[in-house]
Amino acid sequence: MRKKKSIINFIIYSLYFFSGFSIGIILIWPGVLNFEKRKCFFKIIKDGSDGKVSIGTILTLEPKSLLKIRNAENKYSKILLIGDQCFRE
Repeated sequence: MRKKKSIINFIIYSLYFFSGFSIGIILIWPGVLNFEKRKCFFKIIKDGSDGKVSIGTILTLEPKSLLKIRNAENKYSKILLIGDQCFRE
């Protein structure tokens, strides 16, 4: 009986967490639901993952954003800045 209750509680808490996480992401980056903007984000991440970035990718970003991304301290900050560039246009 107690194990069954804990599994149900786990499912309910997980549902609350994932729904809150999803709503938070959508509020921060409203363009995340747009397919073209997600494509932009994943293209930049994939292209920059090997350390070499193509000219086409560089031209899709604003120069001011490129400097911010380049000077970011860690990978998390870089991903946030790329997301801001793609999803908030």
